[in-house]
Amino acid sequence: MPPDRRTIAVGRRELRAFALGGLLAALLLAFVVPPLALLHRQELPLERSLANATVTLVARLSAGSAANPVGPGAHVTDAGRFAYLGSCATCHGAKGDGRGAFGRDTYPDAADLTSPNTVAKTDAELFWIIKNGLAFTAMPGFGRVYPDQNIWELVSYVRALQEGKGTAVTIPMATREQLAFADLAGAKAQRGAAIYLAMACAECHGPIGNAPGELSLAGPSEASAIRGGGLGMPAYPPDRLSEAELDDLLTFVATLRGR
Repeated sequence: MPPDRRTIAVGRRELRAFALGGLLAALLLAFVVPPLALLHRQELPLERSLANATVTLVARLSAGSAANPVGPGAHVTDAGRFAYLGSCATCHGAKGDGRGAFGRDTYPDAADLTSPNTVAKTDAELFWIIKNGLAFTAMPGFGRVYPDQNIWELVSYVRALQEGKGTAVTIPMATREQLAFADLAGAKAQRGAAIYLAMACAECHGPIGNAPGELSLAGPSEASAIRGGGLGMPAYPPDRLSEAELDDLLTFVATLRGR
């Protein structure tokens, strides 16, 4: 028998109630769960184990089996060492133990690159993670700022840290007078000094451009090096550093050369 009108009306009310309940649940998820997730700063039981397993699975499925052109195992190149110092050590620490300046203040905290979980990953998996980054963590992807060769050299340097073979670079400390120098050099140099510090240039080149060896700022081709990168130097294309910002930065660098 076909359903009568009362049965149809009851069914429609139940359907509307179900749809309303679904809408309220969706609103709850949209407006309550994300703020709670942002405020969550402590690990839940098994959270780290699940996160490590997820990262391992994703890296294994995505990385493939490419061989490291730098060579298997620990290989310390200037490019890998400089890139690690400028882009990784702030969080992962000079020794790769995750105890950099901000390593313990992110959530989740920076990975200990010398841990068994990281040691067990293949070179291809480490390459994929460094190049693409990890969503919902503080780990960025470096595929837009380093060429693949530099990323492979970073992988080799991580292997060197795991074997205790990483070598540090001594960056000269600046005096108060040196740090105040930009204040006397005009507005463009002041803006350039702010960019120099904000882009972490001082991490490798030193606060006044006087770091040792290849890290020193003494050459005439800073613009091409900043734009194109190389030897562990990140690339800063126009979408990361505008022409006006580059001009201000070069003005500040020129004051360093002229000291």
